Amino acid sequence: MFFKGSNLSEDCELLLKELERLDFYRGTERRSGQFKGAKCKKGGGSMLYGTTWKGYLKYDENGEKVYRTKAPEKGLYLTKCRDLYPELKDIFIEFTKKYIPEFKWTQVQLNKNFQSPPHFDAANIGESYIIGLGDYTKGRLFMEVESSFTDEPMIRKENIKNRLFCFNGSKHKHWTEDYEGNRYSVVFFNNNKMKKISES
Repeated sequence: MFFKGSNLSEDCELLLKELERLDFYRGTERRSGQFKGAKCKKGGGSMLYGTTWKGYLKYDENGEKVYRTKAPEKGLYLTKCRDLYPELKDIFIEFTKKYIPEFKWTQVQLNKNFQSPPHFDAANIGESYIIGLGDYTKGRLFMEVESSFTDEPMIRKENIKNRLFCFNGSKHKHWTEDYEGNRYSVVFFNNNKMKKISES
Protein backbone atom coordinates (compact mmCIF):
# COMPACT_ATOMS: atom_id res chain seq x y z
CA MET A 1 0.00 0.00 0.00
CA PHE A 2 1.43 3.36 -1.06
CA PHE A 3 -0.97 5.74 0.69
CA LYS A 4 -0.88 5.58 4.48
CA GLY A 5 -2.40 8.96 5.24
CA SER A 6 -5.67 9.29 7.09
CA ASN A 7 -6.98 12.10 4.89
CA LEU A 8 -6.68 13.61 1.42
CA SER A 9 -4.19 16.32 2.44
CA GLU A 10 -1.76 13.76 3.83
CA ASP A 11 -2.08 11.57 0.75
CA CYS A 12 -1.57 14.61 -1.50
CA GLU A 13 1.82 15.09 0.15
CA LEU A 14 2.73 11.47 -0.62
CA LEU A 15 1.57 11.83 -4.23
CA LEU A 16 3.50 15.09 -4.58
CA LYS A 17 6.73 13.43 -3.43
CA GLU A 18 6.24 10.77 -6.09
CA LEU A 19 5.73 13.38 -8.82
CA GLU A 20 8.75 15.41 -7.67
CA ARG A 21 11.08 12.53 -8.52
CA LEU A 22 9.91 12.37 -12.16
CA ASP A 23 11.77 13.97 -15.06
CA PHE A 24 9.02 15.97 -16.72
CA TYR A 25 9.02 16.60 -20.46
CA ARG A 26 6.57 18.24 -22.83
CA GLY A 27 4.69 15.53 -24.71
CA THR A 28 3.94 15.66 -28.43
CA GLU A 29 0.29 16.56 -27.89
CA ARG A 30 1.38 19.51 -25.73
CA ARG A 31 3.92 20.92 -28.18
CA SER A 32 1.51 21.69 -30.98
CA GLY A 33 -2.00 22.87 -31.77
CA GLN A 34 -4.02 24.49 -29.03
CA PHE A 35 -1.21 24.16 -26.48
CA LYS A 36 1.39 26.15 -28.42
CA GLY A 37 0.51 29.16 -26.27
CA ALA A 38 1.04 27.31 -23.00
CA LYS A 39 3.52 28.72 -20.50
CA CYS A 40 5.98 26.16 -19.19
CA LYS A 41 8.71 26.96 -16.67
CA LYS A 42 12.17 25.42 -17.02
CA GLY A 43 12.11 21.86 -15.74
CA GLY A 44 8.35 21.63 -16.18
CA GLY A 45 6.27 19.71 -18.66
CA SER A 46 3.04 17.89 -19.43
CA MET A 47 3.12 14.11 -19.80
CA LEU A 48 0.36 11.70 -20.80
CA TYR A 49 0.24 8.50 -18.75
CA GLY A 50 -1.62 5.52 -20.16
CA THR A 51 -1.96 3.89 -23.55
CA THR A 52 -2.07 5.13 -27.11
CA TRP A 53 -3.03 3.73 -30.51
CA LYS A 54 0.06 5.36 -32.06
CA GLY A 55 2.84 2.78 -32.30
CA TYR A 56 5.43 4.98 -33.96
CA LEU A 57 7.36 7.24 -31.57
CA LYS A 58 10.24 8.94 -33.44
CA TYR A 59 13.29 8.44 -35.64
CA ASP A 60 16.63 7.56 -34.06
CA GLU A 61 20.02 9.08 -34.96
CA ASN A 62 20.34 6.64 -37.89
CA GLY A 63 16.98 7.58 -39.37
CA GLU A 64 15.32 4.35 -38.24
CA LYS A 65 11.82 4.39 -36.80
CA VAL A 66 11.54 3.89 -33.04
CA TYR A 67 8.33 2.19 -31.94
CA ARG A 68 6.56 2.34 -28.60
CA THR A 69 6.34 -0.64 -26.26
CA LYS A 70 3.26 -2.77 -26.87
CA ALA A 71 0.69 -2.50 -24.08
CA PRO A 72 -1.04 -5.47 -22.43
CA GLU A 73 -4.24 -4.08 -23.94
CA LYS A 74 -4.68 -5.51 -27.45
CA GLY A 75 -3.75 -3.13 -30.27
CA LEU A 76 -2.46 -0.40 -27.95
CA TYR A 77 0.97 0.91 -26.96
CA LEU A 78 2.39 2.43 -23.79
CA THR A 79 2.83 6.18 -23.68
CA LYS A 80 6.39 7.27 -22.98
CA CYS A 81 5.47 8.22 -19.42
CA ARG A 82 3.91 4.84 -18.64
CA ASP A 83 6.92 3.11 -20.18
CA LEU A 84 9.34 5.13 -18.03
CA TYR A 85 7.32 4.93 -14.81
CA PRO A 86 5.26 1.70 -14.78
CA GLU A 87 4.90 1.87 -10.98
CA LEU A 88 2.62 4.90 -11.31
CA LYS A 89 -0.26 2.70 -12.49
CA ASP A 90 -0.70 1.06 -9.09
CA ILE A 91 -0.30 4.41 -7.31
CA PHE A 92 -2.99 6.07 -9.45
CA ILE A 93 -5.36 3.11 -9.09
CA GLU A 94 -4.94 3.09 -5.31
CA PHE A 95 -5.46 6.86 -5.07
CA THR A 96 -8.61 6.90 -7.20
CA LYS A 97 -10.07 3.82 -5.52
CA LYS A 98 -9.64 5.55 -2.18
CA TYR A 99 -11.07 8.96 -3.11
CA ILE A 100 -13.20 8.58 -6.26
CA PRO A 101 -14.04 4.84 -6.30
CA GLU A 102 -17.00 5.28 -8.65
CA PHE A 103 -14.86 6.88 -11.36
CA LYS A 104 -13.15 4.74 -14.02
CA TRP A 105 -10.40 6.33 -16.10
CA THR A 106 -8.22 5.49 -19.08
CA GLN A 107 -5.56 8.22 -19.02
CA VAL A 108 -3.79 10.55 -16.63
CA GLN A 109 -2.34 13.94 -17.62
CA LEU A 110 0.58 14.96 -15.40
CA ASN A 111 1.58 18.61 -15.39
CA LYS A 112 4.45 20.40 -13.70
CA ASN A 113 4.63 24.19 -13.94
CA PHE A 114 2.62 23.97 -17.15
CA GLN A 115 0.08 26.75 -17.54
CA SER A 116 -2.59 25.72 -20.04
CA PRO A 117 -4.17 28.35 -22.28
CA PRO A 118 -7.98 28.36 -22.82
CA HIS A 119 -8.94 25.08 -24.50
CA PHE A 120 -11.45 22.25 -24.80
CA ASP A 121 -10.48 18.61 -24.23
CA ALA A 122 -11.80 17.55 -27.62
CA ALA A 123 -10.80 13.89 -27.35
CA ASN A 124 -12.22 13.36 -23.86
CA ILE A 125 -15.44 11.59 -22.95
CA GLY A 126 -17.54 12.86 -20.08
CA GLU A 127 -16.20 14.10 -16.79
CA SER A 128 -12.63 14.37 -15.59
CA TYR A 129 -11.13 14.73 -12.12
CA ILE A 130 -8.29 17.17 -11.49
CA ILE A 131 -6.21 17.87 -8.38
CA GLY A 132 -3.46 20.43 -7.78
CA LEU A 133 -0.34 19.76 -5.72
CA GLY A 134 2.67 21.81 -4.62
CA ASP A 135 3.70 24.99 -2.82
CA TYR A 136 2.05 27.33 -5.33
CA THR A 137 -0.29 30.24 -4.71
CA LYS A 138 -3.21 31.20 -6.97
CA GLY A 139 -3.16 28.79 -9.96
CA ARG A 140 -6.89 28.10 -9.87
CA LEU A 141 -8.75 26.25 -12.60
CA PHE A 142 -10.74 28.78 -14.65
CA MET A 143 -13.71 27.46 -16.60
CA GLU A 144 -16.44 29.00 -18.75
CA VAL A 145 -19.95 28.04 -17.67
CA GLU A 146 -23.39 29.08 -18.84
CA SER A 147 -25.06 31.93 -17.03
CA SER A 148 -28.78 32.06 -16.24
CA PHE A 149 -28.61 35.87 -16.21
CA THR A 150 -26.87 36.68 -19.49
CA ASP A 151 -25.96 35.19 -22.87
CA GLU A 152 -22.28 35.65 -22.04
CA PRO A 153 -20.57 32.76 -20.22
CA MET A 154 -19.48 33.19 -16.63
CA ILE A 155 -15.97 32.33 -15.44
CA ARG A 156 -15.97 29.77 -12.65
CA LYS A 157 -12.80 29.83 -10.53
CA GLU A 158 -11.97 26.66 -8.64
CA ASN A 159 -9.20 26.18 -6.10
CA ILE A 160 -7.98 22.63 -6.83
CA LYS A 161 -4.99 22.61 -4.45
CA ASN A 162 -5.14 19.32 -2.52
CA ARG A 163 -8.75 19.01 -3.70
CA LEU A 164 -10.32 16.76 -6.32
CA PHE A 165 -12.63 18.64 -8.65
CA CYS A 166 -14.93 17.07 -11.24
CA PHE A 167 -15.55 18.90 -14.53
CA ASN A 168 -16.31 18.22 -18.18
CA GLY A 169 -13.41 19.62 -20.21
CA SER A 170 -14.94 18.58 -23.52
CA LYS A 171 -17.93 20.87 -22.94
CA HIS A 172 -16.39 23.74 -20.97
CA LYS A 173 -13.45 25.85 -22.09
CA HIS A 174 -10.90 25.92 -19.26
CA TRP A 175 -7.41 27.18 -18.46
CA THR A 176 -4.91 27.78 -15.66
CA GLU A 177 -4.74 30.98 -13.64
CA ASP A 178 -1.34 32.67 -13.25
CA TYR A 179 0.48 31.31 -10.21
CA GLU A 180 3.65 31.56 -8.17
CA GLY A 181 5.68 28.64 -6.85
CA ASN A 182 5.75 25.05 -8.09
CA ARG A 183 2.41 23.78 -9.32
CA TYR A 184 1.65 20.18 -10.22
CA SER A 185 -1.70 18.95 -11.44
CA VAL A 186 -3.02 15.45 -12.07
CA VAL A 187 -6.02 14.89 -14.35
CA PHE A 188 -7.82 11.54 -14.50
CA PHE A 189 -9.95 11.26 -17.64
CA ASN A 190 -11.34 9.05 -20.38
CA ASN A 191 -10.14 9.29 -23.95
CA ASN A 192 -12.58 8.30 -26.67
CA LYS A 193 -10.08 5.94 -28.34
CA MET A 194 -8.73 4.19 -25.27
CA LYS A 195 -9.72 1.18 -23.23
CA LYS A 196 -9.96 1.42 -19.46
CA ILE A 197 -6.78 0.61 -17.56
CA SER A 198 -8.12 1.04 -14.04
CA GLU A 199 -9.28 -2.09 -12.27
CA SER A 200 -12.99 -2.69 -11.93
